[in-house]
Amino acid sequence: MLLGVCSIDYKVIGNGDKLIVFLHGFGGGFESFAEIAQMLSDRYKCMLISFFEVEPQEPLNIFDYYHYVRKIIEEQNAKEIIVVGHSFGGRIGIKLAANNICHKLVLVDSAGLKPKRGAKYYIQVYKYKIRRKLGLNTDNYGSSDYKTLSPVMKKTFINIVNYYQDKEIEDIKIPTLIYWGSEDKETPLEFAKTFNKKIKNSRLVVIENCGHFSYLQSKSTFYNCLRSFCGK
Repeated sequence: MLLGVCSIDYKVIGNGDKLIVFLHGFGGGFESFAEIAQMLSDRYKCMLISFFEVEPQEPLNIFDYYHYVRKIIEEQNAKEIIVVGHSFGGRIGIKLAANNICHKLVLVDSAGLKPKRGAKYYIQVYKYKIRRKLGLNTDNYGSSDYKTLSPVMKKTFINIVNYYQDKEIEDIKIPTLIYWGSEDKETPLEFAKTFNKKIKNSRLVVIENCGHFSYLQSKSTFYNCLRSFCGK
């Protein structure tokens, strides 16, 4: 655990001068990348970082998580650093890559871009703000995941999802693999195409009939793509 403020834990398996750092999304944890990391540990040192193990003492933002992850990575003194980020983890991976902290980046169904909102979304937001201002019940507003969060984590969640990295991705110059499920509803395929367009040294792999957790739904394909990419 780092500094007693940020809810981060981690473990390292394997050996080698190349370090692969796995950053999971809001719906994941150590276990989501554990099997892939174990398969790669014969050749690489693999770091599994777990967020949200313990609730933070105060609301955090993407910069807090970035600085804590950066500190953990730099302590490893690796010759080459490869960051693999899924969803929320991709946000941190983007910041690490844009700041030249890693040598390669893998974005898996990553968040970070400003979504295109329809009229229905803005009507719901407007209704929510009016009801809250009038002191009325707002339990029917917000996602099911959001509703179950504590007050501190709700503020943390808002801080994170309202931080957009559309301009930041243009600063990424390192080799980048973009791995995406064609049926992803959380971070749609348009995100992947934007990443591919704005990150010059990138390659897009779209996995058919897979959703937001494409790396788990196509584990062997993901492993082969990752091993090939890391070995180049």
